[in-house]
Amino acid sequence: MRREADYLLLVQERSGHVVNGSGRLAGIPKGFHGPLADQRGDARISATLRRELEEELFGRDDVDTTTEVQRAADPMHPTRLSEPMRWLTAEPGRMRTECTGFGFNLVSGNYEFAALVVIEDEEFWPRFGGVVEANWEVSGLRQYSSLDRELVGELITDEKWTNEGLFAFLLGLRRLSEIGGARVSLPPIDLRC
Repeated sequence: MRREADYLLLVQERSGHVVNGSGRLAGIPKGFHGPLADQRGDARISATLRRELEEELFGRDDVDTTTEVQRAADPMHPTRLSEPMRWLTAEPGRMRTECTGFGFNLVSGNYEFAALVVIEDEEFWPRFGGVVEANWEVSGLRQYSSLDRELVGELITDEKWTNEGLFAFLLGLRRLSEIGGARVSLPPIDLRC
């Protein structure tokens, strides 16, 4: 049980079964943006973030675009959502998603959208923390407190980060520092080109 009001930062170690970043660190969720079924509605980055949360942390194998043919006409219909996602989307303000950055990855040639997903409602973790579980893309899931400045500082300098993972993580930390108030005590993030 967490003692002080903070944010739980989840970091994944990528499994040997993924096409990129095997054995490296990245934020979670991490995914490729693209439509699942609704060619127009799924074009929003927020649709990809919700789908990746469902797949990577809430156990929805049927929205994994790498392993299964899409058979459901509306895979993100409210009746199909996992219990945690249904709860998060039932009331405005429980979950915040923000694009924190955009870049062109000169190593992979990909466009990178860095995003921050913040669960604002303190009731989430006591209610659903036990069902949050990484999928096959992850060989290890790490927890960090947004109040543990020293440990997060060490994490930032870990050499196991994927290049896009560190980019996204730093932008997320910078934004969380702006909005998190007393729940955040993070190292200063100064990004320069």
